Amino acid sequence: MLMERLYPYAPVWLQNLGISIYGLSFRHERLGGEFREYVQEFRERDNWTRPQMTAYVEDRLRTILLHAFDHIPYYRAAWNAAGITGKDISVLSLADLPRLPITPKQDLRRDPNAFTARNIPERQLRRYYTSGSTGTPVTCICTPDAHRRFIAAREVRSFGWAKTTLLGSRSMMGGRLVVPRADSKGPYYRYNRAERQVYFSSFHISPDRVPNYVDGLNRYRPRVLTGYASAHYLLARRMIQQNLRLEYQPDALILSSEKLTGEMKAWIDRAFNARAYQEYGSVENCALATECEYGSLHVSPDFGIVEIVNEAGLPVAEGTEGRLVCTGLLNSAQPLIRYDIGDQGVWAKSRCQCGRDQFPVLQEIVGRLEDVVIGLDGREMVRFHGVFINLPHVLEAQIIQESRNLIRVRVVSTEEFGEKEETLIRERITRGRLGPVYVRIERTAALERTERGKVRGVISRLSNEK
Repeated sequence: MLMERLYPYAPVWLQNLGISIYGLSFRHERLGGEFREYVQEFRERDNWTRPQMTAYVEDRLRTILLHAFDHIPYYRAAWNAAGITGKDISVLSLADLPRLPITPKQDLRRDPNAFTARNIPERQLRRYYTSGSTGTPVTCICTPDAHRRFIAAREVRSFGWAKTTLLGSRSMMGGRLVVPRADSKGPYYRYNRAERQVYFSSFHISPDRVPNYVDGLNRYRPRVLTGYASAHYLLARRMIQQNLRLEYQPDALILSSEKLTGEMKAWIDRAFNARAYQEYGSVENCALATECEYGSLHVSPDFGIVEIVNEAGLPVAEGTEGRLVCTGLLNSAQPLIRYDIGDQGVWAKSRCQCGRDQFPVLQEIVGRLEDVVIGLDGREMVRFHGVFINLPHVLEAQIIQESRNLIRVRVVSTEEFGEKEETLIRERITRGRLGPVYVRIERTAALERTERGKVRGVISRLSNEK
C-alpha cells in the first residue's frame, strides 16, 4: 500500500493525518453494520444462567461445524479421514467435541486458504498477518461482519466489565511501528483523530524519553489505556523512578499479549492511578478471556469454546495444567476448530464471587512472559516477534540478545529463505527498534523448546539491568 511505503519518510503531522485517514476507514469497518446489535446481544448473555449459555453455545457449535464440513476443505478432509460424517456433526454436543481431531497451528500457517470458506466471496475477506509469540507467521482471515462481532464482545466483556468503553478516547501501545525510526527525536506517539486514539511506540521506552510519553498522555487524556502489558509495566516503572505522574485519572487499563503479574499490576496502578485489567485473546480470534471486578479471568464461551487438554487431546481436571485448544464461534470465513493455540492453562477449582457462572474461570495462563531486550541507550522492549510478520519463508524464529550491541536471530525456514529476508529482518531490528547493533542471522533445523514444548520468542543473556 502506497501510504504504508511513504509513511516512514513523512513528517509527523503527515503521519498523524495518514493514521487518521486509516482510522476513519477502520472505524467504519469495525463499528458499522450491526455492531450495536451485537453489543446488545453480548450484554443480554451477561445475564444468562449457565444452562442458557450451554444451550446457546451447543447450537452455535453445531452450526459452525456443519458450515466447516460443507465449505472448508481442510476440515472435510480431516474429518473424513477420522471417519466422521456430516450426520455425526449434526448431533455433536459439547461433551463430544474431543472426538474431533486437534488442528495444529502449523497446518494453518502452511495453507491458510485451506481453512477459508468456499461460499464467501473473496471481496468480503480481510487478511491479517501475525508472527505469533514465537515468530511463527500466520495469516488470519475474516469478514468485516465477523470483525464487528469480535469488537462487540470486547466492548462488553473487556471494557464493559472494567466500567469503560472502547468507543471513547483511548491510547494504544502495541506492535505497530508508529514511530518508524529507532533514532527518532520524538514525539514517541502519533494521534488518530478519527478514533480519538493516541498510539505510543513500544520500542522507545528509555529513561530520557519517558517524560515525552507522559506529556503525550497528559495532552490527549485517553480514558482507557490499552496494549501490551509489558510495555505499560516498563513505562510505569520508569515513571515512578522519575517521580512522573499523570495530570488526570484514566478509567482503567485493558492490557493483553502477555501475562499480567501481580508485580506488574502494582507498578501500573501506582503510576497511572487506575486499575489494570487483563485480557487474553489472539489474532486468530478463536478465544477471549477477560478479567472481572474480583480479578478472575473468565472465558467467554459465546466467543469461542476453550478446552484444556492433555497430550491425548482429552480434558484435564480442574487445577491441572494442560494445552489450550480453541473453537471459534464468530468467524465463518476461517473457522478454527479445536485449534492448538500454543498456550498452556489451568481451570480454576472454585467459583468466582462475581456470580457469572456461565463464564468459566481460568486460574492461570501459563507462560506468556518474554525476556526484555535492552537497547544501547537503555530503552527496554518486548514483543520482538513483529520482526517476522509477513515473512512466509520463516517457519519459526527466535531473538537472542547476547550483549547490548549483539543480537542473534535463529531462524527455521523454508529453502526459499534468502538474502532478501535477512536484509529485511536486520532493517526491522536496527532502523525500527534498536539502532546500530550487530545482527547475526543463523539458520537452524529446529529451535530449543521448554519443558512444556514451547519456543521462547525472546531470550536475553544480559544481567537484569533496570
